[in-house]
Amino acid sequence: MFELKYRVGALMSVVPAAVVLAAPAVADEDEFVRSMQTTYAFLTDQQLRTEGAKICSTLRSGTPASDAVVMVRNDLGVSISAAGEIVSAAVVQLDC
Repeated sequence: MFELKYRVGALMSVVPAAVVLAAPAVADEDEFVRSMQTTYAFLTDQQLRTEGAKICSTLRSGTPASDAVVMVRNDLGVSISAAGEIVSAAVVQLDC
């Protein structure tokens, strides 16, 4: 359990940096799906669209990004690092 908390904590230190250093975000769901399917081809278009919307809703409600990462891991059955990349991409590309 400690290792999971460490990984999530380390990953969450990267998410704010990605947001600060990213180019101005344009909410583009199609680009989000395309960029994620490049790496995660096993995830369907609908899975990514649904999860992207869920990520934005969760973060806008005040839930910490680390909890959103765990949510994505559980929802999509991906690793913590993959879930972190998906959350980070949603923040930047979907303007969460």
